Amino acid sequence: MTTPTFGLVLKVAVALPAMTGEVGEYLADVAALEAAGAEAIWVDDTAVEPWVMLGALAALTHRVGLVCKLTSPDRWPAAQLGGAAATLQALSRGRFAVGLPPDSVLEDQLAALRATGVRIFRSDAGGAFDDGEGRWAAIAAPPDREAWNATIGAYDSAGAAGVIVPWNDRLIDLLRNPEPDDRSDLLVSTG
Repeated sequence: MTTPTFGLVLKVAVALPAMTGEVGEYLADVAALEAAGAEAIWVDDTAVEPWVMLGALAALTHRVGLVCKLTSPDRWPAAQLGGAAATLQALSRGRFAVGLPPDSVLEDQLAALRATGVRIFRSDAGGAFDDGEGRWAAIAAPPDREAWNATIGAYDSAGAAGVIVPWNDRLIDLLRNPEPDDRSDLLVSTG
């Protein structure tokens, strides 16, 4: 299943907060996002234990990309970073990627990541990410369906490969039902 993009090619990734509340609800939200067509799930390296969390997400999901956004690369020596990336690449069957901050990753860390074959997203000073295949814009969660459609349309028209939107309870509905609610089918069926 692909992301519903209203005839467009723009992809949608969701940046999850560090796990809060019930673990089961968190995992259920990830499964629902995958079913709704999200292209990728992003988790910051400030999460409880990002590598364990991403391993659990890899076991739970089948299609969606899994991305660890490194906010503090100095916490991850090259050997540890490379080992974690290789393990997650295997667990996810090649769906793991890393989001890197601008110019703060050491060459040995970058070499360790490249050796694992993971997809690498490099951010720029404006907060956008580029994976070598296209630019992904980090956007705010739109407040309603109209704003969502306008935002998605604007980024698609601008040639973005995708958007990264922070988790919001409405995202699953927006991904599954991009068009305005039209329940005329119920009126016809119920008279």
